[in-house]
Amino acid sequence: MSDADSRKPGPSEKRRPVLFSHGDTGYLRLRKLTHGPGEQKRFLCLPRTGDKEGAPKDGPLVEVAMVGASAHWTSHARLEDAAELALLLSHPAIPRTHGLFQHRGGRYLVTEYVSGISLNMAGHYGSVRGRQLSEAFTLYVASVVADVLSYVHTLTDAAGRPLGIIHRAVDPYNVILKHDGTVMLAHFMSACSLLPGRAPVVPFIVQGEIDFAAPERLGPMPEGGVDSRSDLFSVGMVMLEMITGLQLYGSDEVEKAAEKLPPGHPGYDGEVPWVSEVSSWTTVEEMARRAAAFRPEHIDHLMRRVSEPVRLIIHKLLRRRPEERYATAAALKGDLDACLGVLDAPYGAREAIEELLKARSDALAVKGPIELIPSDEAERRAGELYLLTNH
Repeated sequence: MSDADSRKPGPSEKRRPVLFSHGDTGYLRLRKLTHGPGEQKRFLCLPRTGDKEGAPKDGPLVEVAMVGASAHWTSHARLEDAAELALLLSHPAIPRTHGLFQHRGGRYLVTEYVSGISLNMAGHYGSVRGRQLSEAFTLYVASVVADVLSYVHTLTDAAGRPLGIIHRAVDPYNVILKHDGTVMLAHFMSACSLLPGRAPVVPFIVQGEIDFAAPERLGPMPEGGVDSRSDLFSVGMVMLEMITGLQLYGSDEVEKAAEKLPPGHPGYDGEVPWVSEVSSWTTVEEMARRAAAFRPEHIDHLMRRVSEPVRLIIHKLLRRRPEERYATAAALKGDLDACLGVLDAPYGAREAIEELLKARSDALAVKGPIELIPSDEAERRAGELYLLTNH
């Protein structure tokens, strides 16, 4: 990694500010995206490089995670950790990482921009039209995610030592269907690993998402630590929401059960409350109470219209004790593929995108496009619209 040279934008770049430059490439800022973990900011950018004649050439759209010059050193260290890990990942369903660059004291991690529709939006379409996407859709998507996690969880270094990677942010926002129906698992910014020299863990802060987090991640580190099975719990949470349109921790039944727990149940370590580095609809303490309160009957109530084979898979994923869940992502994928294999007709990328676009069309018929599109779809479409209107 080297310090980037600054350069002046050419005449054609003045319409868009340059977020940063590296060599003779400027990264034009198209849109600010949702915040990353901690002090990290994210932007959708268009790389632009001048050729020998001085005419600009546009590269593919990218996402840039930025930590400014004034950020705490731990934020810079975490972005360096994320870059080191990302550069080791090579899977068709993981966005490619282009590199980590420095410019005027800031650090910029450049990754592939994934154009498509998030699972969050897919669930939104189902809620608006009054019918969730099919079980087959969820099984197909979950199978790809399980394949990615199997690859990630079993990755080793050059000496064959396990890297112990945990994604920690498996949620509907980070699972994206491209326009050809292929599935991507994005945003490894909150991932942890056993790579040497990692930034120190900050006490009392839960890194990664908490809305879909396993119970063992919502407070003090359990004896034996947290392992890859916490990601599998998150897969179960995503599957449950996609099939039912309901969120386990947000259900009325679990909320009432959590109210019956004694005061000061999980979420505290001594007198210091745990907090989430990623915004959520409630506190870590409240989420931990709900994670400690849910019971199998609560899951059954939410899945009363789900087929028996799929219900059994989700139940096994959502066991509170990690040792009772699937041991590996590969074992999970085996059961998901078995369910897909007994369907009346094959279901894959083409069927998934056709079903998703039909759900979007149905939702648009209920609500106009302005009401229908929340921020994450606007983010995904921002780059596409820019390219359509400028090229």
